[in-house]
Amino acid sequence: MKNMADTVVFHIAVLTIATLAFYLFIFLLPKQPRKHQHKALICFQYAFVLSFVAFVGYTLRYLQWQALSVGMVNFFLLAAFYLFYQGVRLRFNASLNRRGGLLVVLHLLLFPALALWLWYAGDPGHLRDISAFINHSVPLLLAQRFLFVRRQAHNGGDRLIQLTLLMIWMLVLVAMPFYDLMVNPVGGILPVVTLLALTLECLLFAGVAMSYIHDLFDKLKEQAYTDNLTGLKNRRFFKRIVASVFSSASRYQFNVCVILADIDDFKKLNDEFGHSEGDQAIKAVAQVLKETVRAEDVLVRFGGEEFLILAPNTSMEMASLMAQRMRVQVAERCVSKSVRTITLSIGVSQVYSLEDLEAAIVRADSAMYQAKKLGKNRVEIAQISEQQIVNKPLLQPSR
Repeated sequence: MKNMADTVVFHIAVLTIATLAFYLFIFLLPKQPRKHQHKALICFQYAFVLSFVAFVGYTLRYLQWQALSVGMVNFFLLAAFYLFYQGVRLRFNASLNRRGGLLVVLHLLLFPALALWLWYAGDPGHLRDISAFINHSVPLLLAQRFLFVRRQAHNGGDRLIQLTLLMIWMLVLVAMPFYDLMVNPVGGILPVVTLLALTLECLLFAGVAMSYIHDLFDKLKEQAYTDNLTGLKNRRFFKRIVASVFSSASRYQFNVCVILADIDDFKKLNDEFGHSEGDQAIKAVAQVLKETVRAEDVLVRFGGEEFLILAPNTSMEMASLMAQRMRVQVAERCVSKSVRTITLSIGVSQVYSLEDLEAAIVRADSAMYQAKKLGKNRVEIAQISEQQIVNKPLLQPSR
């Protein structure tokens, strides 16, 4: 008996080290920027802890505490799977509702009770094995289904979690014929169960870690493409997206226009009231423009007090009307600290191909400065001759 107790303690120690390593790794990760993602990591942390407690419960049968072992294994392993399922949902800010939570609690209470009853009844017809497989499959398959519907197509971490859940379910399925060996306290099977438990935790950890890395990568990419002051996309994002815009324009043969807007008398505002007031003016204009553009338009802070809108499937007439609407909205809604109305001077130009984009921006810039010369708070259309178009145009100039 003493030798068996020493063996049990050794295997518990092995899994303790692994569980602590996984727990501390997640604990020491930088805090997620979104509250629901941070809660998801906490769920994953405690899923590791509960799976470890389930393993400890399993080892109790080697110390002749059979009934307690049956109850602990079935309760804590099922709870670990449900906690992992909740973590998956929280990644997408979709926590279980009250009804779902009550059903989970009911399942956690009834299944261990059923397992204990079958154990006392002598497990007629291997019902305990079948029951364990079906009940443990429920949270795994629920998490699989949820990820299949909600996962982000570009996030490899979500795909890895889905693969991890599938592998765990396959592990539960493949192990089912050997449940009798695992249930009976035979010393030779304990290393195998320890290896299975370690494999389970490693799979869960790999899915969580890779998912977090992809979240972090997405966050860094988002920061690289976002202007910190306004929350708009920046010039780096603009350069990345234009190729796909013009690819669609070429395929479906639609016009593309560029709108360049500049805040009037911005330098004077900065000089008189400070950069803080200038920043507030930029943020106010950015918010109005964000609410004014269409979903398909690309709005970026182009630099300083300049904003650029790339408008696909838009004629010059439509672009001019859009620019006028932006100008009016800004003049009506944006007021500086000096009770001075903030206005925009806007230039509009058509873009005839991807190669013509830089030249089109220059033309819109010239039109915008012409608007300033003519009194500010106005929209000017870039005038262009066929010779000024860079390379062969995809479309004929729209009027």
